[in-house]
Amino acid sequence: MSEGMETLKLLYIAMGPGIAIAVFIYYSDKWDREPKKLVIKSFFLGGLAVFPAYYFEGVVEEFIGLQALEGEHSPFFWTKTLFYAFFGVALAEELCKFLFLKAFVFDEREFNEPFDGIIYGGMIGCGFATVENIMYVLPQGHEVGILRMLTAVPGHAFFGIILGYFMGRAKFSINRARHLIHGLVAVVTLHGVYDTAAFSNTLWSGYLIFAIIFLCIYLGLKAKRELEKLATVIEFSAKQYFPLKGRRKKVPLYLRDIRCLLSKGKLVPEDNLIDKKSGKIKSIREIFSSKIISQYKGLPKTPFCGMSVKLFLIFYQMTFGLYLYFWFLGNYRDFASYKKLKLNPELLALGLFVFTVIPYYFYGVILNALNIQGVNQVVDVSFNLVVAGIESAFLYFQLQMFSSFLEKKLRKSFSVPIIILSFFILSGLKKVLLPTTSFYLFWEMVLILIQGGVLALVQRDLNLYWKLENEHGIH
Repeated sequence: MSEGMETLKLLYIAMGPGIAIAVFIYYSDKWDREPKKLVIKSFFLGGLAVFPAYYFEGVVEEFIGLQALEGEHSPFFWTKTLFYAFFGVALAEELCKFLFLKAFVFDEREFNEPFDGIIYGGMIGCGFATVENIMYVLPQGHEVGILRMLTAVPGHAFFGIILGYFMGRAKFSINRARHLIHGLVAVVTLHGVYDTAAFSNTLWSGYLIFAIIFLCIYLGLKAKRELEKLATVIEFSAKQYFPLKGRRKKVPLYLRDIRCLLSKGKLVPEDNLIDKKSGKIKSIREIFSSKIISQYKGLPKTPFCGMSVKLFLIFYQMTFGLYLYFWFLGNYRDFASYKKLKLNPELLALGLFVFTVIPYYFYGVILNALNIQGVNQVVDVSFNLVVAGIESAFLYFQLQMFSSFLEKKLRKSFSVPIIILSFFILSGLKKVLLPTTSFYLFWEMVLILIQGGVLALVQRDLNLYWKLENEHGIH
């Protein structure tokens, strides 16, 4: 492979995951999508935050003499490692993200509801992850890129989402400082534990790294779901309020009207309004606080609009197929919410991730422990096919459930056996494709594109299903 093609591949690996997660976060805002200019600005702010953070890290590293430590048995190894992990790296990076988010985005009038914190915090995290990834992957190569695709990139993205959750809560709370402090402490603690494991380089460090990533993804998705419910209440609540001043003081406002006026600068979070029903005076901070989420259960069901097939294919291609996990989660969440199903989408998605990614880690650990340099090709192919089978099994149970709903609405929907068999074959081929193969990157991209195309058939039918549900709801 030429040097230019190799650099292009490394850039693709370095930038693709962060950008794809950012786009996923952006399109998760269903009701009041943020202006693209501010979203892109937040992404670039996250990238800029890398540089002051790295300067501070370098100062701390030199101050404590971290490079002089030879291993975990060196004097003060754990003391210096813990200090550097929590204060030299975690605090430096998360504080820079926090300050950039607080200084340049927090007071923007387009930040007009708590859920916006998820969007802007996630963008800051993705921007930071992307720039940092370029700095690591270009000099260190393909393997580092793949490892960081599964650890550092989602880590930074979901650290940003968790920080953004507290930012969103803080902007619409009468106790702003408490939420801001809690958010910073939470992400620094999670990040510090992650870095301690990464720097310790012990046998248990890999397990702890993945455990922290799983925990961050779980907490981030849980926070996102909570504020999504609050955003839905703001969009559909029937409660009305009168302004205390201005021309519209006799015109009642719904919550979505208040949100719109906030974005136009005609109201600010400190303004007081009168509850039409009770006559109580409340500030917009109080009205938009997380307490209104209690109205969520009383709202009518709102069908989902699905996702553009073209957009799905772009996401799938950009992430080397990693978008499967987000798609899997999103499908479960849509149906669980709409059909009131008793299942946990986050745990199911994490289960898919654990059983299809972690086996590769253990596989490598076993080979290293047995000091095996080369593996019998039959064993290697068999292992990859088993993982492809596990991946397909998770997908099979999801599609079976969805098919039972779709067949009641559609005359003809996708065939579950054909989709699963096609997915398994393509997944297996992709996993056993050797890096030494001529035009390896080209063939890998082709397999990913075809595999995405197979799942796009499912997405097409899901879109039609949600369209019919919307029409049914209108009539």
